[in-house]
Amino acid sequence: SDNFFELGGHSLLATQVISRIRQQLDVELSLRYLFEARDLAAFALAAGAGQGNDAPRFIKADRTQPLGLSYAQHRQWFLWQLDPENTAYIIPAALRLRGSLDIAALEHSFSALIARHETLRTTFRQQGEHAVQVIHAPRALTLSVESLPSGQSLEACVQQEMQRPFDLEQGPLLRVRLLNLNTDEHVLILTQH
Repeated sequence: SDNFFELGGHSLLATQVISRIRQQLDVELSLRYLFEARDLAAFALAAGAGQGNDAPRFIKADRTQPLGLSYAQHRQWFLWQLDPENTAYIIPAALRLRGSLDIAALEHSFSALIARHETLRTTFRQQGEHAVQVIHAPRALTLSVESLPSGQSLEACVQQEMQRPFDLEQGPLLRVRLLNLNTDEHVLILTQH
């Protein structure tokens, strides 16, 4: 008689529930069933009435080997080959952090993020006639805490970092830089290709 949403469920969890049912039970259900069910018992009945899934299963790619590029990746690779110094596709962010900063927790958070998202561990290279992507194993991020270079304004330092090009062959495609302004004030500069 428990209601999924009253137990803390939300739309993202609902999507995960439907996906797991699809994977584990090979039953195709609409997300609507979970939203319309009064309680979990009603949802279970609806799940029992779901359609069998005749769609072919995806074969998981061997991610230890280089993989082909998507069209968008191939376009980025081609543009980078033409102009490796181009910074048009860099996504920058600078965040001022005030208060006591737990640098170990920040490092751990970024390491977990990098481990979770392959795109943050991917580089590209030419293999024969084709460009391929290489997904690297997760590694811990070590943050070096830097002081603002003498004679340089904070704005100039941030701007310089945001204009530094990426090497798509060497990586990483995410840079994290931490500037220490004083004991209780830092600037976190993130740049991603």
